[in-house]
Amino acid sequence: MNVDIPRDLRTRRCLDTHQEIHRAALELFEEQGVRETTVQQISDRVGISARTFFRYFTSKEQAALPGQRRLLLVIDALEVSGPDPAAVLSSVEAAAEAVMSRATDPDLEEHRRVARLLAKEPDLQALAASQEQVLTSRLRARLTEQVPHYDPATILLIAETAVAVWRTSWERWGELTLAGEVEEPVEVYRRCREELRRIVG
Repeated sequence: MNVDIPRDLRTRRCLDTHQEIHRAALELFEEQGVRETTVQQISDRVGISARTFFRYFTSKEQAALPGQRRLLLVIDALEVSGPDPAAVLSSVEAAAEAVMSRATDPDLEEHRRVARLLAKEPDLQALAASQEQVLTSRLRARLTEQVPHYDPATILLIAETAVAVWRTSWERWGELTLAGEVEEPVEVYRRCREELRRIVG
């Protein structure tokens, strides 16, 4: 007899499998490196087939970098605090700080592991760069909705700058983590943001 699984239970099972694959990929990458790890090894560790793996992720690298889900959610809900470019950038920075704050991040240790891998694995860095293009595109679209009277070049510059500071912060945090230094990601973000302001005057 075929019994339908309630949608919420099915969704939870999918999310659980997604997380299991992600954690297995992280573990194997930490143990033996990205290039030496295969999709089959990740699948075997989870107890699924390679075919099932590809229902969740398009590549082994993507399994370790599930994307900037929390930042994308914040971007989609972003409300700018004022009409001038400085206020718009400030709104974006406040949103980024909220995402990086330890108080709102239950997966900080997992992020630390991902940051360590990113600092030393070129294959993961390439995927992270493509994910950043998605962030920039989404942020640009959201800002266009919020401040439609802005010149498109201004909106693009704000989006590119915000994502560049975000990327630099995570990259620097990964380097520090790899060196054994324990820092809060939000503090690294604030330092990078202030350094950019110092550079551009």
